[in-house]
Amino acid sequence: MMNSIKKYQWVGMVVIGFIAAALGACSKSDDYKKYLEGGEITYTGKIDSVTVYSGHERVYVTGLFKADPKIEKLIVYWGNRADSVTVPIERTPGIDTLQLYIPIEEGVHNFEFVTVDGEGNRSLSVFRTGTSYGNRYISGLINRPYNLADYFAGDLAATIGWGGIDLTSGATFTEVEFTNTEGKRIIQLDSIHVSESILKDYMPGSSLRYRTVFLPDTISVDTFYSSYVSDIVPNLAYLRNISFPFQRAAYDGNRWGTPAGWTVNDAARNIGNGAYGGYELRGVGGALSLEGGWGLPGVINGKIYQTTNLQPGTYRITISAIERGAAGSVHFAVAEGKALPNEADLDGNTLVYTALPDNNARTVEFTLSKAAEITVGFIGNMPDSGSYFKVIGDIVFEVL
Repeated sequence: MMNSIKKYQWVGMVVIGFIAAALGACSKSDDYKKYLEGGEITYTGKIDSVTVYSGHERVYVTGLFKADPKIEKLIVYWGNRADSVTVPIERTPGIDTLQLYIPIEEGVHNFEFVTVDGEGNRSLSVFRTGTSYGNRYISGLINRPYNLADYFAGDLAATIGWGGIDLTSGATFTEVEFTNTEGKRIIQLDSIHVSESILKDYMPGSSLRYRTVFLPDTISVDTFYSSYVSDIVPNLAYLRNISFPFQRAAYDGNRWGTPAGWTVNDAARNIGNGAYGGYELRGVGGALSLEGGWGLPGVINGKIYQTTNLQPGTYRITISAIERGAAGSVHFAVAEGKALPNEADLDGNTLVYTALPDNNARTVEFTLSKAAEITVGFIGNMPDSGSYFKVIGDIVFEVL
């Protein structure tokens, strides 16, 4: 059995050797050249690191030429080679950069990049995809909504409060265009993530407009804009917290506090070791308040005031409802600057002032020939023998 196995193995080897010899006898060593009848194929170096950026009815292409100094041009095809552009290339000893804008209709496009040398040798193709955005994309852009537009003269700023927007739309910024107090047109860009735009030095009463800025993708070289929302005039507020019942900034949980939006000097903070004053919660609501006596220290030149900025013009302020009791004296005054004078210094140091001796409403008027910072408010002297002053109605501010 062992000899039989060896015999057949030897016969197999003879057969294999015979076949190999026969094949070698009928094939020439250079027979492969029949596949290269046109000559050997020579390729130029490919463009490297190609990126196609999106744009507005165009794309922007970048790439690198790292090798093959013989490259003389780049051909870019798209639309199944129905369209193309040829770019001359002047190579230097180092690495050269491609920066190419291609005008192209809106849509997604497949690009093919081929380099060619001076002998007509072409590179292997490099393929990339790019997107062009146009009127179809723009027509679908929706403005970010706004939910308030207010101007407060106290800080010479308008505030625009923004609503939400779908961030997947590419919304990136909100652009607001407004007129400042010098009459100049200002354009302000705020991130789409900001809930309010603060427009400093806004000219009160002037109109503004806004639009939303979009980047359709992370590699877009162009920004896109929604249509303007125009003719927005912010609501004017020259003073804050002037409607009854008045809002409070601090509260003792029972009766006394400080009014929101108003400054209360130390003399008027005669409750709770100086913590409270200027506000009292009464049965009818929160009132501006000065009070002395009934266990409270007296008030000497206590002041409740706020500062604002006004343009040239004539103005009227009305205190519509007052409660006065017992002794003491109170005045309402308007003065230029950030402070009110003491009661004894009202003459010559105010634009206008009036005494508030009883429960009757009072009105003052004044005129400014130029823009000015002014302070309005109450000055009171309340003895500790028992006296009080309350504002229990609206303070009406009018531009005449």
